[in-house]
Amino acid sequence: MIHFQCGHAALSSDEKTLYFVSDMPNGFGATDIYKVSVLENNTFGTPENLGRTINTEGREMFPFVGSDDILYFASDGHLGLGALDVFESQIEAGVYTNPVNLGAPINGSSDDFAFVINDAHSYGFFSSNRKSGLGDDDIYSFSIYKCKEDVKGIITDSRTGVPIQNAAVQLMDEKGAVILEQKTGRTGAYLFEKMDCEKKFVVVASKENYRNKNKDTETLDINKEVVVANLSLESLIVKDQIVINPIYFDFDLSNIREDAEYELEHIVTVMKSNVDLVIKIESHTDSRGSKNYNRSLSDRRAKSTRDYLISRGISSERIESAIGFGEDNLLNNCDDANSSQCTEAEHQKNRRSYFYIVKGNKNKVKVNN
Repeated sequence: MIHFQCGHAALSSDEKTLYFVSDMPNGFGATDIYKVSVLENNTFGTPENLGRTINTEGREMFPFVGSDDILYFASDGHLGLGALDVFESQIEAGVYTNPVNLGAPINGSSDDFAFVINDAHSYGFFSSNRKSGLGDDDIYSFSIYKCKEDVKGIITDSRTGVPIQNAAVQLMDEKGAVILEQKTGRTGAYLFEKMDCEKKFVVVASKENYRNKNKDTETLDINKEVVVANLSLESLIVKDQIVINPIYFDFDLSNIREDAEYELEHIVTVMKSNVDLVIKIESHTDSRGSKNYNRSLSDRRAKSTRDYLISRGISSERIESAIGFGEDNLLNNCDDANSSQCTEAEHQKNRRSYFYIVKGNKNKVKVNN
């Protein structure tokens, strides 16, 4: 007659499977973990060894299956920190993933076993014979906090430092998906509460008549800390002008390049959000080349700029004129007499376009190109 022992019984969350430990013959080690189906009328199916992924030549003991179908068990056969350690294995369609050691502080240099956890994964219990106990084997409790941190900041005007009210602030993940969004209040502040720790995010702020701004940020691994991500937005309308980054034309050409399109979109945005505006476009060149040629080149560029705005849905009636003035209105001393002595940056200053507002908001809109 063959004698063997069974113990450490634990039901699955649906109570349809019973897990237990046994030293029955044909196992893999000293004690293995088995499962058996719970049938109707409290009868059982045929016991099934969980296999070599879970069981080793050592001792596998104290199984427990959580509500999320994770098998927890103690083992001294898998690589651990001491004698018996607690491991977890995800159950996926009856297949068990490679066990993972729970690590400290659950496991240590002593025997740690009989791990159980509540459905919310907020607290649980385990047993250990660690030296800090009161007896040979003691029961310990533990709590789990889910690390959460706030991401907050203030949106301000980059020129004045004044907080911007009603700015749209979006919190995006690394892939660019919007997680949360909100509007700033009177103080320009935003707050995204209880974001997961050790995650990377992008904060994007936008406001009508301002250039969008984004900032990479990352939550830390210290619970209850606050991550601050302040952003300053550049106003597209500053006093009597709209300021955007320089737009460029290829040498001796007047077609709108892709990088220039991006900047001109800011002009489009301002005009679409201020529907009463009427503008006139003036373009200028540096002094290199003949006066007549420069005037013709700048005029082609002004009209090319006008045509682009019209192609983007701006009515031609809102563009009073588009005229090139060549080198007639230089901003420095880089005229024909001094041209060779000027740096490229000094010449660049003279290559510019103005978008004057002639009706509506009495502002002057300026773009360098």
